[in-house]
Amino acid sequence: MSLELADTSAWTNRGKDASVFADFDDRMFAGDIATCSMVTVELLWTAQNNTEFLEQRRELGALPQLAITERTWARAIDVWEMLVANGRHRQITPPGLLIAATAELAGVGLCHYDRDFETIAEVTGQPVRAIAPLGSL
Repeated sequence: MSLELADTSAWTNRGKDASVFADFDDRMFAGDIATCSMVTVELLWTAQNNTEFLEQRRELGALPQLAITERTWARAIDVWEMLVANGRHRQITPPGLLIAATAELAGVGLCHYDRDFETIAEVTGQPVRAIAPLGSL
């Protein structure tokens, strides 16, 4: 296996199927799952209290971290422009563009459970992998 940036959708949907959960956790414990600050912020938003927040922050902080830089923001906007040219710009959220750009510039795949990343990959050609067939979980 190789390093992948796991989008929030992969994290939040992995528990819906035992085999998906096991595969995701195997990859994570093998060091093949990375995160970035945008995913971390989105996941921490789900914390119900301070204890849960601190635990999630610690666990996510232990994963490989991919940097979001000015270059990442510029790439996200470039991809958005390509989507605008195709009339598909309202299909993708700004966080999704930023997460995809982070993976692309780091040269890693992006695992997800969100059609947005399939749409982005149509214009970028970057590797993406759904954790399960979309619509199956």
